[in-house]
Amino acid sequence: MNNISFCADVYRFPKAKAYSDRVLGCLLWALIYADEAYLQGTGDEVPALYDSGIYWEAEKPLGVSVCPEGVGQELFLGVRQIRKQGFADCEDVAAWRVAEVRLGRVDVPRGLPPFPGHPPVTAIRPPYPELKPAGPDVLPAFYSRKTGPAAITIHIVVAWPDGYVEDPSRVLGMGGARRYG
Repeated sequence: MNNISFCADVYRFPKAKAYSDRVLGCLLWALIYADEAYLQGTGDEVPALYDSGIYWEAEKPLGVSVCPEGVGQELFLGVRQIRKQGFADCEDVAAWRVAEVRLGRVDVPRGLPPFPGHPPVTAIRPPYPELKPAGPDVLPAFYSRKTGPAAITIHIVVAWPDGYVEDPSRVLGMGGARRYG
């Protein structure tokens, strides 16, 4: 088995927001746990995300769909896949960042100020808290905004226990120049 595809209708129906939030949380934690396993178990010399040369780039629409309806498809890429292609979007870089911080693999750059005007975020608790490594207890978080009559944009960030919100996508170039890499 080389790749896993998972299809779910999320954020397509306003009444299904709680369901969609839960599915998103499960998928993000699956990616974080996979990234932690990769960072711990491959033996590869993997640099810290902000030292890796990876940059943020919006996901391009796929030409083919693995899902029956194929609308609004989103790929969740692990650290290895991100490194192979050289760029990633918000859920990919946020999951890598959460994984490396939770593992205690990086010095925490507390000098990064929160970005002004960042909307309130919803932090996603881990489904298996007993799998907590030794590093800081950061969480993936998200905010959403309506971008059309039936369209919602979701953005994934990192929430720190003290309320600090880190946005790896912006650090890696979303909305302007990169701060690292």
